[in-house]
Amino acid sequence: MLQTHKAKTCRQCGALFTPMQPMQRVCGLSCALAQSRTKQAKIAEKATRADLRERKEKLKTKSQWLREAQTAFNSYIRARDKGKPCISSGRMEQDRFTGGHFDAGHYRSTGAAAHLRFCTWNCHAQSKHDNRDLSGNIVEYRKRLIDRIGLDRVEALENDNSIRKFDIEYLKRVKRIFTKRARITNARFDR
Repeated sequence: MLQTHKAKTCRQCGALFTPMQPMQRVCGLSCALAQSRTKQAKIAEKATRADLRERKEKLKTKSQWLREAQTAFNSYIRARDKGKPCISSGRMEQDRFTGGHFDAGHYRSTGAAAHLRFCTWNCHAQSKHDNRDLSGNIVEYRKRLIDRIGLDRVEALENDNSIRKFDIEYLKRVKRIFTKRARITNARFDR
């Protein structure tokens, strides 16, 4: 018994045809060749884009990697502290009168203690008003930081004056780790 297939539309030229095989997508040989060329062109374009992306990554400077790693770290801190009050003023996120989200405010600033810029104990969600306008509101920050992480850790942060240089490989790793952590943390809150 000869089985006839339902008429389909050719994916290349748009004409109606009756396929000879169940998985046939095009009407004939010329359309199959054209579709194959189109598919090969897309594969080549994808490879070109990947090569360009890889070359751009190699040209990035250390300061560009530092900025990207800091951005990933800050987004993780904001995701981790979502729903918690500002570390300095105790205001909840909806109580603020300025637009935007909380900043990731460092207890010891990145200018004073650059080696602590990626330390999660040193950074917490802070309202933009406290972080930018009040220069971190450090006195109130310290009081609430003791409540949050304990006096021992706060004193360890204050006494940590080690010298640390971040190389590009380390910054790439920091970016990768904190991007992944932020994604996981945001997914947990979005449920």
